[in-house]
Amino acid sequence: MVNLTIDDKQVTAPKTATIYDAAKLNGIKIPILCHDKKLKPFGACRMCLVEVEQMKGRQIPACTTPVTEGMIIRTSTPDIVKARKMVLELLLLNHPIDCPVCDKAGDCDLQNLTYEYKVDANRFTDEKFHLEIDYTNPLIERDMNRCVLCGKCARICDEIVSFGALTFIDRGIETKIGCEFEEALNCEFCGSCVSVCPVGSLLARPFKFKARFWSLTKQKSVCGYCGTGCNLTLGVKDNKVLTTIYDENQGFHNGQLCVRGRFGYQFINSDKRLTKPLIRKNQNLVEVGWDEALEVVAGRLRDSGAASAALATARLTNEELLLFKQLMESVGSNNYDHSAGYAHAALTEGFAGSFGISASPSTILDIQKSDLLLVIKTDAYETHPVVGFEINMAVKNKGVQLKILSDKTGKLSKLPDAKTLVHTPGSEIAIINSLAKVIIDNKLGDASAVSLPGYADLEKSLADFTPEAVSAQCGLSADDIKLLASDYAKAEKALILFPVGQAYPGHTAALANAVANLALLAGKLGKEGSGVLCLSEKNNSQGAVDMGFHAAGGGLNAGQILDGCATGSIKTLLIAGENPLVSYPDHAKVKAALDKVEFLVVSEMFMTETAAMADVVLPVCSFAEKEGTFTATDRRVQHIKPAIKKIGQSRSDFEIFGSLIAKMGGVSSAAPAVVFAEIAASTPGYESMSYVSLGDEGLFASVDVKPVFVVPQTSAAKAESGKLALVTGSVLYHNGTLSQYGEGPMHVCPEGYVELSRADAAAMKFVENDLLTISSANGSMKLKARITPRMPQGVVFAPYHFGANPVNQVWNGAPVTWVTLAK
Repeated sequence: MVNLTIDDKQVTAPKTATIYDAAKLNGIKIPILCHDKKLKPFGACRMCLVEVEQMKGRQIPACTTPVTEGMIIRTSTPDIVKARKMVLELLLLNHPIDCPVCDKAGDCDLQNLTYEYKVDANRFTDEKFHLEIDYTNPLIERDMNRCVLCGKCARICDEIVSFGALTFIDRGIETKIGCEFEEALNCEFCGSCVSVCPVGSLLARPFKFKARFWSLTKQKSVCGYCGTGCNLTLGVKDNKVLTTIYDENQGFHNGQLCVRGRFGYQFINSDKRLTKPLIRKNQNLVEVGWDEALEVVAGRLRDSGAASAALATARLTNEELLLFKQLMESVGSNNYDHSAGYAHAALTEGFAGSFGISASPSTILDIQKSDLLLVIKTDAYETHPVVGFEINMAVKNKGVQLKILSDKTGKLSKLPDAKTLVHTPGSEIAIINSLAKVIIDNKLGDASAVSLPGYADLEKSLADFTPEAVSAQCGLSADDIKLLASDYAKAEKALILFPVGQAYPGHTAALANAVANLALLAGKLGKEGSGVLCLSEKNNSQGAVDMGFHAAGGGLNAGQILDGCATGSIKTLLIAGENPLVSYPDHAKVKAALDKVEFLVVSEMFMTETAAMADVVLPVCSFAEKEGTFTATDRRVQHIKPAIKKIGQSRSDFEIFGSLIAKMGGVSSAAPAVVFAEIAASTPGYESMSYVSLGDEGLFASVDVKPVFVVPQTSAAKAESGKLALVTGSVLYHNGTLSQYGEGPMHVCPEGYVELSRADAAAMKFVENDLLTISSANGSMKLKARITPRMPQGVVFAPYHFGANPVNQVWNGAPVTWVTLAK
């Protein structure tokens, strides 16, 4: 620590701090326009000028000047105040005074500083800028007339998002922020630039003219999309969520959000929300009261008993999932599951076998503390964009090595010195086994690995996975495999990341076992910046596993439940928040099962394709209307509270399950806090947690790793002559099927598509946006062509999010589906 004096106050600060950091740390305010804690110091605005006695009282920028021992600083002398006023006058010289119609009013740093420093006149005169306003972007409006050239938008786009859509253009008085060739903004639409803009130069179009900033109630919450667990602040007025509000001090991500978190909130107050219970009468769904609807459901559960089953979304809270489980067990059924039955297998079967825990041993915080990141599939950026930002910062700011194994290239492949090994789809387990064999054969591993249970069996099982043998199967060279194994083993700290989800049927238990074996062999477990991190798909995927809401003890998994519906052994099926007709593989099979089940109950926010087939539809509320906890992909348990009142007559799943338990003769819990106390008392890792102790930041559930080598089950995808390999996955703008109801994501990516390589497109004479017929053994469908350089020849990609034309019409649930394309 360094000792220094600021405004006659003795303070201390870290050696790495700047004067601005030291002042802020000690409660001393220094005005600034161009600073954000996530960004590198820039010193553009000159509002943070201070005087340092050791520098003969010269005025220097606080944000770029490091502290030194004994430094004496003054932050508000008459000369400093005079200098700041002049800076404001110069900024206002060309800045339009249109605060009455500017959406940034009330949250504008320039407006607030002008008021604070009483700049009510300007000694300088000049013509205002008359630059054309860019309205072409569906989510972000750019008015460069208001820009103060702080550079934060360009810097965050480069340093954190790593897209580089914005930059400084021209010089001197003509300088402005713009896009390449001065074209319209076309980017990832994450809104990071909007969040850090100190003025109204960059605005969120979905919020424009909706409300004044000062009229909003600010409610802290947790994002309801992917498993990253990002904290967010909802801007609420008149019981409507109108925007998300940036807070650089919120969460491990310092307020950074992706396009879904920042612009995908509209589903909360969507006009399409269900507001009243529905019962099918005379073939039609008609509105009824809650008592009637719940009585009918309870009666069916009583009659069906053990022939009842349940499927749930991993977006339910921990408390809701536990009640749902208790409801099913109260009627004698342990047939319940989530995420299609396989999307959680990496945890419930893979890590459970390898580590003795159904959770990742590492956290997102390990990413920037590592020396080498091994990412399985570039889709990790698309599935978890804020984790992608962490990878960006690790590589660009910390010099972390990035190695990628993937069936296509992607955003992560463009990072400095990133090495992407593009392999044949479905061969990643064989490659990881080969890496393990190289480590064993070349004695690159940790000496303690040989003493772990299962080592001898693993070594024996790897006999056929020589780099040369695997090379012929996966399309990589043997030298590439050997070099990757060497780099991984020699890194002091190395972390493996891989996404899982319903669109990634190949990322299940075997992959988890394989990467766990690799980490154990190389001694990369149990230390900071190392280990394995499984990126779960939904906001509470880890919580669903922790609550035990999956097949166990002889209960049926999701696939078996649907089979039971088709054969008649399952009489009543309850589906909470899931849309299997769109998100589960094999559309025809799912539809046939739902057609044949005697009684179908769906609790949903929207009339989804699955809800439309139900006998009873129960309207439920969003995450913004209920209380409970979510557990992020890295075991961070976080408390959410209602931001708005429930929409219409909708109820939380907690209330619905509690009411059904009561109608079945049980005792329903009075409040989520009571159920969470039960969770804390019975769930490993949650001990001593409470809503109070979780606070705003949450707590990590502890893990007790008991490492064991497990021989992974491998099977190669057998190619079919003359066909293309279809792989499914997530796109950057969507998560599951919920994001279809967020206006922001749908503005940018409104429909499905099939992505193919330029070589395949040229060979088959396809051009961009051609309507192609995709055919597989399961069926056929039509999608528009998207031709990109990232796809290897012979491989096509289609996202799985869209209900209007679901890819599961051709996708059968295998890691690779063989298809043909035709106009």
